[in-house]
Amino acid sequence: MDEPRSATVRSTLPATADFRALAVGAHPLEIRRGMRLEEAFRVTLLECLAHVQANIAAVAQAREIEGLHQLRVGLRRLGVAFSAFGDEVRGPRQRELQERTKAFASAIAPARDLDVFAEELFPPPVAAVGDDAAFAILRERLDQARVEAWERTIARVASTEFAVLLDEIAGVTQSRRLGPDPADEGLRAMVKTAAPRRLEKFLAKARKRGRHLKSLEQRNCHHLRIALKKLRYACEFYAPLYKRKRVKKYLKSLKDLQDLLGAFNDAGQVRATLSLLTSAEAAPNPRADLFFAAGVIQGWHSARAQSLGKSALRHWDSFKRADPFWT
Repeated sequence: MDEPRSATVRSTLPATADFRALAVGAHPLEIRRGMRLEEAFRVTLLECLAHVQANIAAVAQAREIEGLHQLRVGLRRLGVAFSAFGDEVRGPRQRELQERTKAFASAIAPARDLDVFAEELFPPPVAAVGDDAAFAILRERLDQARVEAWERTIARVASTEFAVLLDEIAGVTQSRRLGPDPADEGLRAMVKTAAPRRLEKFLAKARKRGRHLKSLEQRNCHHLRIALKKLRYACEFYAPLYKRKRVKKYLKSLKDLQDLLGAFNDAGQVRATLSLLTSAEAAPNPRADLFFAAGVIQGWHSARAQSLGKSALRHWDSFKRADPFWT
């Protein structure tokens, strides 16, 4: 079981030689029906901040793949937390911190994307062909790109800029002035009253994004996937206010749909990653087997994407008709 985590900003002291830092997942939130909106916002922000901080050492010192994944998830949850409780608690300062959080999550994305490609997308087509030698050059390019992306990520995670960002977010949780108008009665509204309205807005955004899913264009699927991710995080934030069984059922359906769209998106992103690895800059002396390997991987995932897209459409049709747990 994970030890309780504080929300204080981490130390930048160097790791000892035998240091081992493990990735940490998000902890369940502790908001209660008797809380006011501003209290629930502070508790949620603190927990999301703790999730991020708990994985810094796993990235910067232990270089754990799962640690980077959890750090990125934590930053995304943190970004959604700023908007999940409405404009009553989101003044100009919070909006600015939200944008900086999202920018940092985007900055460390290349390392995570290459991890996914190396660990999940590269091996299956290689195994299908059964000839590792044909993929040796591409694998070498991938390993080098991955090392470089990780070095950039570690530098960002260990930077003063990131430490300052986390300090400032921690400061918001202790601030006596939340939102654009501290006198707004909405700040003192009960969170149980505000929850259905907030969740409905996230669901409406997802439904809007889903109108164009039938085209199975990469951009439309990507937009829906992001909207569903935000809906899921918001559902998890408010989950303690509702019956566990209904929440669990709804979240499982939502997660299954997310997984399908995520796999479809990964298959579509293969082309971009292969272009990076086979570009003139990455491969100044191109060889036929490099492009053969890239072609095999692209073709394997293109065929797989068709099946994933059809499954995603079926799951979306079912999910959008499901009764939300907050109604």
